Amino acid sequence: MPQRATVSPPDVIVLGAGLVGLACAAALSERSLRVLLIGESRAGEASPAAAGMLAPSLEPAAAAAHRFALAARDKYPEYLARLAERTGSSIATVRGGILQVALSESSAETQRRALGHEGVWIHAGELALAEPALSHAAGATHHPRDGAVDNVGLIAALERLLELDPLVTRTRGHAVGIALGLSRIGIILDDGSRLEADWLVLAAGAWAGTLDGMPRAVPIEPVRGQMISLAGTPVRHVIYGPSGYLVPRGRETLVGATMERAGFDSSLTPEGRAILSDAAREICPALAGPVVRHWSGLRPMTPDGQPIIGPDPEFPRLIYACGHSRHGVLLAPLSGDCVGALVTGEGVTLDLTPFRIERLA
Repeated sequence: MPQRATVSPPDVIVLGAGLVGLACAAALSERSLRVLLIGESRAGEASPAAAGMLAPSLEPAAAAAHRFALAARDKYPEYLARLAERTGSSIATVRGGILQVALSESSAETQRRALGHEGVWIHAGELALAEPALSHAAGATHHPRDGAVDNVGLIAALERLLELDPLVTRTRGHAVGIALGLSRIGIILDDGSRLEADWLVLAAGAWAGTLDGMPRAVPIEPVRGQMISLAGTPVRHVIYGPSGYLVPRGRETLVGATMERAGFDSSLTPEGRAILSDAAREICPALAGPVVRHWSGLRPMTPDGQPIIGPDPEFPRLIYACGHSRHGVLLAPLSGDCVGALVTGEGVTLDLTPFRIERLA
């Protein structure tokens, strides 16, 4: 995205240009606010490395957090339609739901007993008709409203949207600290320069906890997730198995993902590649070919796996939108809308209590 000269001081600085940061910048601009987006490409960015799963049904949380995740999923069709209308970008999705496969009769019985209000049990014969490559499975839970989105295409569309937006300016600097004032907030870049605005949105992903000058600790840990892709798409649905998941995309099937506490090390390992290859063959034996691609990303994990969304209790002009853990793609558009509503004082209709930073003190 080319840089443009800032005509007037920004109302809001959004720190972080991953998917959450882009969604926040778009939502703020929609509310007629001048936005300065600060972010640069870093090795291990989570947003482009993800598989794009929209799967709140697979990891039920406490009631308010689960309602938020369901609302985030259900927002996607309208969000993608508006984005396509404004940018001309058609973003691929995997519809038809997610199949959570059981590979043994005991697993099948466990899943049948744990069916949620949206889940539907599919017997082995019915599953084999729907997905012949899963004929070895004992059945599956169908989560009909879940799915996946092409997160790489979504990032490109949002970047295009902001590139065309006269209210958004982008600086590709590297922030090292913040300076909190009573009415203005400053961002200090690594070259010593300082940028100021009335509001700051912290959406810096796995790096959100590394800034100097924060009013409190931001307990976010980078957790490496390696992924591979295999040639061919023998399944049409997103498939969730006991040791991994499969997402058909184009002519490949994405396989994810490891969970490794490796700090900011985003390097690839033979062990990770082998784990993912084994998981793919276990879920779908037809995926026995060679690895086409191998990559990784750093998830911004909080201790409870839930994001941090909302104002700082002492400095309410500092808004957190970070720590989305395994759910950044799912939650990004709704997180952006919530940030926009908080900054403009519209009020947020959903309960953000589970996401307050105070819970992690």
